[in-house]
Amino acid sequence: MPQTNGIKNSASQRAAAVVAKPLLHSGVRDLGRVLVTGARGFLGAAAVSGLRAQGVEVVASDIFESGADDARITHCDVADFEQVEMAIREGDFGTILHCGAVSGPMVMPDRPLEIWRINAGGTVNLLEAVRRCGVGKVIICSTSEVYGTCSGHVDETTLPRPASVYAASKLAAEQAMLGFVDEHGVDAVALRLSWIYGPGRTTSTALEKALREGLQGRDAVIDAAPEAPTHYIHIDDALQGLLRAATSATPGERLFNITAGPAVPMSMVARLIEQMTTNVTVGCKPEANPAPGITHIDNSLAARALGFKVAVPLAEGLKHYRAALLE
Repeated sequence: MPQTNGIKNSASQRAAAVVAKPLLHSGVRDLGRVLVTGARGFLGAAAVSGLRAQGVEVVASDIFESGADDARITHCDVADFEQVEMAIREGDFGTILHCGAVSGPMVMPDRPLEIWRINAGGTVNLLEAVRRCGVGKVIICSTSEVYGTCSGHVDETTLPRPASVYAASKLAAEQAMLGFVDEHGVDAVALRLSWIYGPGRTTSTALEKALREGLQGRDAVIDAAPEAPTHYIHIDDALQGLLRAATSATPGERLFNITAGPAVPMSMVARLIEQMTTNVTVGCKPEANPAPGITHIDNSLAARALGFKVAVPLAEGLKHYRAALLE
């Protein structure tokens, strides 16, 4: 999405600040040379930008060919083992940030086999290449969607109940990672990231649609019940979690929730959007019996083991996102 230099610089500065925190943390590991898969995606692009701003040597890869404006992204299809192995064998990497995947259950839901091939198969390809070639540490980007139909308070010990092929493919990727860790000594962790939002996101979401409607002076109705719990996390906080996991000494745990913690009801999200507009109403779709949903995705393990701490409140994050959509 086009952005002014002011917004780009602001985002880069925030990313650089986030990177600096874990790098300056006592007792952290050196990243070495870093490979970022999915570098054209939302989180992958933020990771590449933030790390390069800190002077870290980064190889950015993605399935999409680089254009003239982006010559520093190399082609690699994570679903193709030979491509993945070649990229890792020739790279001499100290760290891999595996962001390359289908980015959510709303993306290509009519192509379940492709979702599985990319998310589960692509992660196994990466782990096998790491086993053969050797890499210091691998961070797998998973999702809080693995909790699916769970309700109430959940943490990393909660039995996952995925409700989509997307969520099941991410859970399978996690389990494959644990197998490679236990059986082959691969150093890897998986992060269960919740609903990442903010400047730079290109995938259409209910949040983006409501913000755009408000910006255009139109009333908006979010397709969710007012009581529906939401789990939004700003891109800066998601990036912070990713980089803290990458730079921290290997903890005893291998799965971490990177979330904003307690859920926010959709009615509150609508109210916050409404407060940023003039003479515009933002509402929800009431339902007779909305599912109870997850009220709290506990992130205390990441706080204790990685030093993760949410820095961008939802109200502030929505303002950042709105400013970017104005461009």
